[in-house]
Amino acid sequence: MPHIVLENINETKQAFDAIKVFANKIDGGMLKVMDKYINANAQIALIEALAIENGKNQNFFVQLTQKKSSLTIRLLPLTDPEKTNGVKTIMAIIAKQIKDTNSVINYGKNNLEDFLIN
Repeated sequence: MPHIVLENINETKQAFDAIKVFANKIDGGMLKVMDKYINANAQIALIEALAIENGKNQNFFVQLTQKKSSLTIRLLPLTDPEKTNGVKTIMAIIAKQIKDTNSVINYGKNNLEDFLIN
């Protein structure tokens, strides 16, 4: 399962606020973050996304989960999209938006090294 851990962040609300909706054209399609939701105690956030690649549409959610001083970005298992380059790129863009909010935030463990944006 693709995931990215951001280190030195201890507030899901900060990450949630950093995420901006976007629509990026790519060869053969589009990558889009359409909306975002956070639970009442601000510990878990869901990001609604759409990857259109070569005529195939995939709607899915990216989940942000807070640990002590880190935040994990992963796909919500209930939506379970095919792990295409577009899906992985959306996750990397979300991580970059959050990382850019504070210079102490950095990439930790992940299995999307080729997609991360510095």
